[in-house]
Amino acid sequence: MSDLAARFAQLASERDARRRAATALVGRWDWYTWPGLDLRPLRFERDLLKAGRRLDARPPADRDVLRIGFDAHGRAVVTEEYSGFLHGRLYYETFVRHDGDVVEAAHFDQDEPIYLHEYRFVDGLMRSADMVARRGSGREVYTYTDRRISRVEISHDGRAPSVLTAEHDERGLVRVVEVMGRRSEVRYERPPVGFDLDAACRTIEDALLAVIPDAVAGLVVDGPAACVALGYYRSNALSIEVYAATADERAALTAIDAQAAWSPADFEACAHVDIDDDASVRLVRQELALLDAEDLDAGAGSEVGRRLLCAVAARLNLRDWSDTLPVTDDFVVYPVDLELVDLDRNLADCLPPDRLSRLRERGLL
Repeated sequence: MSDLAARFAQLASERDARRRAATALVGRWDWYTWPGLDLRPLRFERDLLKAGRRLDARPPADRDVLRIGFDAHGRAVVTEEYSGFLHGRLYYETFVRHDGDVVEAAHFDQDEPIYLHEYRFVDGLMRSADMVARRGSGREVYTYTDRRISRVEISHDGRAPSVLTAEHDERGLVRVVEVMGRRSEVRYERPPVGFDLDAACRTIEDALLAVIPDAVAGLVVDGPAACVALGYYRSNALSIEVYAATADERAALTAIDAQAAWSPADFEACAHVDIDDDASVRLVRQELALLDAEDLDAGAGSEVGRRLLCAVAARLNLRDWSDTLPVTDDFVVYPVDLELVDLDRNLADCLPPDRLSRLRERGLL
């Protein structure tokens, strides 16, 4: 590792030379969706990602995209990452050296080196990955059973060592479990035969209808509630907090900013909705994340989660809340991502048109 660290320290001065050497080997260039390709076993599965998909042509400049150069042996030797946020500008580069059973990947941003990785292979299988980066270093050791990855031992600066175990059957990968100390976490599990995502979402919808009122009942609100917000992050719609605000509280927020009246981050009363112990919820979260990973820009999984919460809110708006907490005559329940990106769509999807009209008349929309 010390030798790798010394080589990392020299990377800045080697950038142009590495670019020229790697580019000279390129036999073809292909465009790929994010996150591109990676040689390390279980690199994507452990984080619920999918390898990038090859594209026939470069997408519009507002899309994140990678251009990968392959040598005559079909090995990736150059990866260029272009940012949609930066209007198609190149912002990361990776140059790969292949030297027998040793592969070295040097990754740069526009200013300086980010990391240097060294992969060692035996009989065509990666056995270890040593990694040095700006803020630390790490090592992974790989074990195989019948030439399929079965164990990854992970040690990184700043975190406890952990072990990933991978189970396979005749159909492929079944499960990835991470053990860190006494804690064990399923990182991936293949859905059972016959798994129906839509049906699983409806089951979660019913479960949320049962637990959300109990969470709301525990809120401390200074007067009748004018609204209950189901707050979530767009990347994980099934991790929910409930928030409540009075009419006076919302009026004060509206005086500051019109959208603030809908922003749960500014509400005083908050409680967590706990559905995390349900294995079916974990599986649905996984499948939604993988849908997003298929096309980050389309956000198919995030959209399924958003629609699920809108359906929950629509049904909660039909509920009699008098036995749960005091509410105003125009009380509403609505889901809202904490970034407020989906607010308008969510309100339209969970509130009747006449309720939306009244909100507009009061200047809340």
